[in-house]
Amino acid sequence: MALKRTKIPADDSKKLRLLISFHRKSLLTRDREKLIELISLEIKEILEADRATFFMLDTAKNELYGKLALGLKKDHLKALRFPVSQGIAGYVARTGLPINVIDAYQSPYFNPEFDKITGFKTHSVVAAPLKDSGGRVLGVLAAFNKLGGKAFSDEDEGLLLLLASQLAATYEIFQLLEELKLSSLESIHALAQTAEFRDQEDTGPHINRVSTYSALLAQVINLPAGEVEVIRVISPLHDIGKVAIRDEILRKPGAFTPEEAAEMKKHAIRGYEMLQNFRSPLLRKAGQIALSHHEKFDGTGYPNKLKGEQIPLEARIVTLADSFDAMTSKRVYKAALSFEQAAEEIRNHSGRQFDPMLADAFLKNKKQFEEACRASREVSR
Repeated sequence: MALKRTKIPADDSKKLRLLISFHRKSLLTRDREKLIELISLEIKEILEADRATFFMLDTAKNELYGKLALGLKKDHLKALRFPVSQGIAGYVARTGLPINVIDAYQSPYFNPEFDKITGFKTHSVVAAPLKDSGGRVLGVLAAFNKLGGKAFSDEDEGLLLLLASQLAATYEIFQLLEELKLSSLESIHALAQTAEFRDQEDTGPHINRVSTYSALLAQVINLPAGEVEVIRVISPLHDIGKVAIRDEILRKPGAFTPEEAAEMKKHAIRGYEMLQNFRSPLLRKAGQIALSHHEKFDGTGYPNKLKGEQIPLEARIVTLADSFDAMTSKRVYKAALSFEQAAEEIRNHSGRQFDPMLADAFLKNKKQFEEACRASREVSR
C-alpha cells in the first residue's frame, strides 16, 4: 500500500523552517549579541521585511533603546532611544501585546520623529514583546515595511510573536549565565583573598597582579582567548591551601625551621584537596595549579618533584607570574627588586625553576610586562 504524502501548508512550512533554524542557531551560538544579529537577519528574510529592529527596555529610565537595527547606520542606532510612552514599540512595551500596523502614519501610536532623523519612510510595522519567564517585558522585536508595499499578515504577526518568545527565553538564559559567572568570579576572588590576607598586607592587589601577569603570559605564548581568560580567573587561587597553615608559621617574619618549612609546604596539597571537592571544572583546574605551582622545571620542586612538561602548563605560568610579583614586592623580610633585576632573575633561573619557553616569552615581551607591572602598582597605591 502506497503511503500518501501529506503536503504541509506554506505558512506552516515557513513556521517550521523558522523554528528549526532558530533552535539550531541558539544551540550553536554562545554570544548573545551575535544571536540577536542572526535572528534579526532571519526575521528580515522570512517576514520579507525591509528592516528589523531589536529594542531593549531600560527599566531604570523606563525607556526603549535600539540594541540592533539592521539597515540602520550606527549613529542613528545610538539616537534610537525614547520613553515607552512614545511610538509603536513603546505601545508594545507598555501593554505587553503584539501589534500589526498597516499604515504607520495613520496609527495613533506612531512617532514620525525618527523617520525625520534617518530619512527612512515607515509604512507597515509588526512588533512583538519579549517577555521573561515571569511575564516581564525585556524588549520589543519589530519588523518594518513588508517588501512589495504589502501589509504584514496575521501569519507574519504569529511568526514574530513565536520567535520573540523563543528569543526572550534564550536571552534570559544568557543573562542568568552571566549572573552566575559573575557570582562565581566573586566567590573565587573571595576564596583567594581568604588564603592570602593572613600573611600579606596587600592581599587584593597581590592576587590581582598575579592574575594580570598570568593572563599576559598566557596571551604572549598565543594560548586561545578562552584559555587566557580561564587562567586570569583561577590563578588567584594558587595559594588557597594557606588557610590550613597555622598563623605562627604563615606570619613568621624570619627563616623557617626544617619542621616549619615542611609544614608550610603542605599548603600545596591542602589547596588541591580543597578545590578537588568542587564539581566545577574551573575550580578543579585551579586545584591542579594549587598543587603544582611550587614544582620546578628541573624537578627539584615540591610536593611531587615533577619535571618539565609533567607540570601542568597553567601551573608553570602561575609559577613564573607569582615569583615575578614576589620579587618586585616589598616584604618585612626583604626589599623589592627593580623590574630589570627581577627579569634577570627569571633569565638566570630559566630551565631550573622556570619553564624556559615561558621565561623566553617573558623576556621577549619585557616591555609589556614592565607596563603591566607599573600599571598594577599604580592601581594598588
